[in-house]
Amino acid sequence: MSSPTEPSFGMHIAPARSGWMWLARGLRMFRASPGRWTFLVLAYWLVIAFVNRIDYVGSIIVAISLPGFSASFMVVCEEIQRGRTLRPALLFAGFRSNPRTMLWLGVAYLVSVTAVLGISALADGGVLLNWLLLNKPPEESVIVEGKLSGSLLLAAVAATPMLMAFWFGPVLAAFEGMSAAKSLFYSFFACWRNWRALSVYGCAVTLFSMFMAMLVALFAVLAGGNANAARGFMLAATIVMMPTLFGSFYAAFVEIFPRTKVAGTTSDG
Repeated sequence: MSSPTEPSFGMHIAPARSGWMWLARGLRMFRASPGRWTFLVLAYWLVIAFVNRIDYVGSIIVAISLPGFSASFMVVCEEIQRGRTLRPALLFAGFRSNPRTMLWLGVAYLVSVTAVLGISALADGGVLLNWLLLNKPPEESVIVEGKLSGSLLLAAVAATPMLMAFWFGPVLAAFEGMSAAKSLFYSFFACWRNWRALSVYGCAVTLFSMFMAMLVALFAVLAGGNANAARGFMLAATIVMMPTLFGSFYAAFVEIFPRTKVAGTTSDG
């Protein structure tokens, strides 16, 4: 008989070493189709940038859409796993699977982010909240006084339970047809029970990020410190890292929920 925190399809506790393997599998997924991954990532950035420019509601729409995009990239990983060709339509595949739940997850995500930023306002008077939700950059005096760094630390602590709930929430809703509340519940406990592997994964991501940053710095030096070249190298590094991270999320998901199958999440473009 399964426990109340364990879904019917099974929740596996991954060994700590899996954290490194997830990142390695994510990198292999990027290498399987780097050109199409790059296209999808750039298209995603363009969509987010365009929507974010809408006054007052742009950042709100972006926040509500993030769970759907997260599910879309998991579908992309599923297609790579099956050896299929990536198509532009996959960028929105997550919205077509369980759309009502994706909307509720987006609203829940927006409310959660607002709550976290509200807590951070205790340290900075709402500077971080205005910056992230209303696109109002902080004044230099706030940064110099250290208020922003204090609010960032407070927000990171407050956001941890939220991140645990949303880590697998969208993909559980998309692949398993779960409700918003159920997917967040199982995601939270999956992270809770796999804290060792996720801790190792966090270390692996940190080291990988440091390695990529050193490569960017090295290439920038070789380019004579040219600012445009440095920005180009940073863009290239980000294009590698973003699909790698999505691939690692997918690798973690299929190991922690080993009997999970995708059903009806894709459509011909």
